[in-house]
Amino acid sequence: MNRRQSQMAHSFRAALVKLWKIRRVIVLAALYLVFFLWLFSGETMGNQRLPEHFELRGAPAWQAPGPGHPFGTAVNGADLYGLTRFALATGVSVAVLAVSLAIGAALLVTSLFVFEDRENRFERLERFCRACGMVPGLSLAAILLAGGGGGRLLEVLGLTAVLVIPLCPVLARWFRESEEDFDLVAARILGLSRRDVVLQRLMPGVLRRLPGVFAVWVPHALLAEMALSFLGLTGERPGVGAMIALGQDYLIEAPWMAIYPGFLAAVVVMILSFLGWRVSAALRTGPLPPVM
Repeated sequence: MNRRQSQMAHSFRAALVKLWKIRRVIVLAALYLVFFLWLFSGETMGNQRLPEHFELRGAPAWQAPGPGHPFGTAVNGADLYGLTRFALATGVSVAVLAVSLAIGAALLVTSLFVFEDRENRFERLERFCRACGMVPGLSLAAILLAGGGGGRLLEVLGLTAVLVIPLCPVLARWFRESEEDFDLVAARILGLSRRDVVLQRLMPGVLRRLPGVFAVWVPHALLAEMALSFLGLTGERPGVGAMIALGQDYLIEAPWMAIYPGFLAAVVVMILSFLGWRVSAALRTGPLPPVM
């Protein structure tokens, strides 16, 4: 009985030590959760198209910013703060989905080469990514969207394709660094196969860094989504870029329609960038290549 209690106490202390070591990550994850709860707890637009709120039909029903509407209203009288918040939630959803798919796809592609036992097994992958990297990422996404007719699905796929290209060489470098830290000769003496070495020794170290990649690249993807939305390549669903573009038509009579959505978007991007920087530092992700 005493031995069982001592084992439970030892396990409890070990769990507390592990939690204390990752305390910064826990705090940052809690801040992320609170931020996303605020962002996604607003009202939805249903099936309404964004131009319906900015089309001038007869006498305008807009109102300047005031106590009831801190951001003012759109042309049809809809609350601009609620519209901007919903558009930001949509953009963040696209960014999160695109970055998540890019990380999964890059890990899958890199895994096709990591099991090979050659010294230069990543050379073809890195050469291909360097060649593709000569095309600006945002231009590639815009070309894909324009050629496909726009829409959210193509937007997610375009951003995913753009993010995969610079991430594959990063994962290849991390696998090489993990191999340098691990004694492969000793592993072969112990009878470990290449598959065992990759899955049990190399892969955990790489997976530990991926949340930092996610946190850093989400604001980049969000900015790209806003730019594509501003160009009108994402359809008529809500987007902050599209709101700014439509609000410019009333820049003299109702300047808040273009200024306030851009202001709130800048605040959201700065918050996400700060959280991403702190998560990356806490997980020691290391430098990442510029994207977009």
